[in-house]
Amino acid sequence: MSWEVTFLLVVGLLLVLLLSGLWIAFGLGLAGIIVLLLHGGPPALAPLGYVSWNTVESFVLTSVPLFILMGELILRAGLSENFYRSMGLWFHGLKGGLLQSNIVACAIFAAVSGSSVATAAAIGTVAIPEMTRRGYEPKILFGSLAAGGTLGILIPPSIPMIIYGAMVEQSVERLFIAGVLPGIVMSLIFMAYIWVRVAVTPSLVPPAEARPTWVERFSSLAGVAPMFLLILLVLGSIWLGYATPTEAAAVGASAAMVLALASRRLSWRVFAGSVTSTIRTTCMVLFIIVGAQILTYALVKTGASRALTAWVVDLGLSKWILFAIVTVLYIFLGCIIDGVSMMVLTLPILYPIIIAAGFDPIWFGIALVILIELGNVTPPVGLNMFVIHGISGGRPIGEVIWGSLPFGILMLAVLALIGIFPGLVSWLPSTLVRR
Repeated sequence: MSWEVTFLLVVGLLLVLLLSGLWIAFGLGLAGIIVLLLHGGPPALAPLGYVSWNTVESFVLTSVPLFILMGELILRAGLSENFYRSMGLWFHGLKGGLLQSNIVACAIFAAVSGSSVATAAAIGTVAIPEMTRRGYEPKILFGSLAAGGTLGILIPPSIPMIIYGAMVEQSVERLFIAGVLPGIVMSLIFMAYIWVRVAVTPSLVPPAEARPTWVERFSSLAGVAPMFLLILLVLGSIWLGYATPTEAAAVGASAAMVLALASRRLSWRVFAGSVTSTIRTTCMVLFIIVGAQILTYALVKTGASRALTAWVVDLGLSKWILFAIVTVLYIFLGCIIDGVSMMVLTLPILYPIIIAAGFDPIWFGIALVILIELGNVTPPVGLNMFVIHGISGGRPIGEVIWGSLPFGILMLAVLALIGIFPGLVSWLPSTLVRR
């Protein structure tokens, strides 16, 4: 069987299996098993036990449940409430008021959550009732929260970065550090957009309230301290070389539990709910990774992956034309499947092609995360939009969609920016990571 037939078979099988409603993890794995059977019969399946085990026993992947647990504890224990109110006081003077606070709060919360959905839910739960009561225009309110939530996977720690690093054998530490500057740039661009929108249309926000005193601002810092402590423990330990991402995740999860206990908000119900949600999410992620690895093994074993890469290289396309095609593909996929599934579904096929075209694997990892972010605010499967809609008090979903659209365009602008200035991705890890 030629590589062309094998590749078309894989694509056809995935379309049939996924459109039939089969879980993505099992669809990926079953497609790989069928290809192996057609090429080598039952004996070709013998290594799958080793392949599956070797995938999930990775030390790096141990950090996934730990970071998820950290985010769940922070979210369920309500530690984000005082934090958000403090941000509102400190950024009161910026044009846009609490809209600016949404972006800043999401950016900082992202540094302790690792999850886009958790960031949107944590900040949105506090912000929406407060800002609706004050009279903020719903579309820009919901859009700022849905888009701000996406920073949860660009600013480290980041679950998709961990999965990407494990799948393509790249340093998670470098990926974490590489995401910092693009995350800051994206936050500033979001804030600049809000400033311009409010300057052009002042009716989007209510009349300015009395400016908080400096005493009020400084007294509110007690609500910010837990977040900054977690950031220092998690990211500081990684950056300074004291801990691996997995070790930092363990420290972060433990610290989150201590902070929740100290705040007297860690009940048995909160703890059980956090653990249950962590187990559910982790199992989903690991099953998807195993399924993707089985498909990857099948493509490599049959030679289809290598042949496809050579064929694309022989086309002589410019690397940026190739990346533009990949970007369009990911925008389309982001409309129909979630980010993690999209990544593990495509990496076995696209990663060798991208690397052969001359792209840096760390740079591509950050670009891929931005495209996943875009998928989170793209209908009909934009998870962040559904989270914000769920806590909006019954507002039409269209308000969330149209409010998120300008921020989605800005994400593409950031993607173009890191393409023009790749140093935004590469400078910080090359400076801080010597090994």
